[in-house]
Amino acid sequence: MKRLFYLLTIALTITIFPYNGYTEPFVTDGLVSYWTFDRQDIDDNIVKDVWGKNNAKRVGARKVGGRVNGALEFDGIDDYVNLTNLGDFGSQVGTSTFEAWVKTSFKEKRWTTLFKVRDVDFVERDPEAIKIQGPECGMGWGIDLNGWAKPAIFAKLGWEPGNFVETGIERVDEIIFDKDIIRFYLTNRRGRFGCRNLTVGWKSPISDGEWHHLVYINGAPYVDENGHEWWERAIFIDGKRKSLSRHSRWEPRDFIPFIEPVYLGAGNNRGEAERFFNGIIDEVRIYNRPLTEDEVTQNFEIGLSVEASEKLPVVWGALKTAQ
Repeated sequence: MKRLFYLLTIALTITIFPYNGYTEPFVTDGLVSYWTFDRQDIDDNIVKDVWGKNNAKRVGARKVGGRVNGALEFDGIDDYVNLTNLGDFGSQVGTSTFEAWVKTSFKEKRWTTLFKVRDVDFVERDPEAIKIQGPECGMGWGIDLNGWAKPAIFAKLGWEPGNFVETGIERVDEIIFDKDIIRFYLTNRRGRFGCRNLTVGWKSPISDGEWHHLVYINGAPYVDENGHEWWERAIFIDGKRKSLSRHSRWEPRDFIPFIEPVYLGAGNNRGEAERFFNGIIDEVRIYNRPLTEDEVTQNFEIGLSVEASEKLPVVWGALKTAQ
């Protein structure tokens, strides 16, 4: 009790006496996991989740100075961080937020991945299901950089008693290099037998060697002029918002927990790391709900207020532990 009172006093002091003019802490409502990448939060290769229960594993990424205190640098060859499968978060990814500070001057003519998981096929999780959408049909979530997909070619499907059969060419998904394209990836179930793959890109020159604040939001509520409700995806880069797509709302059962872990600094393609990121990543947070524009601004401004931000993770992480 005494310790909790002491920590609360510290938090109150930070609020009353703001650093660099900013008084609010980072948003904690809906926060699932938070990896600061500060040195005190990395024990050998274990990266502490200072808010949740998803301690990550560092694979080769080097500890360096970051946007806020410490960060991890990835060499673009074989470095990544295993963020675990995030428990039941996969069932909530349809209404979620990924946030990070990123710095890269990566100029090679190949595409790379900031974070991604491509999970096992739905048919492997449900042996009685009929796989009708090709070999790549499982839960997925992530961001690719400097890459875009060629138009997909779909198999022609015919029906035999009790089963679908291919009568033509298989589906082909190939990502090609495309400078300054940020590719947002999300795949979920569509009923029991298939999947829906939503891929959308936006051109933004973030590979300029400067720090950028990226916030990827799924499931933000949107109501049009006719009163129809939509499910919206959006990206904020350095506090500036861009709507990516809008869709009719999906059923919660369309999303299920990940089996494979989410990789940061690379893509996890059914257990195999690929497309390694070259640069520095800091202050990664995952929420089980879409942040509002004001909340994104709040977290962005904290990242700009370095002195305050260096202290807040320690205080709030300790408060969470003491609860």
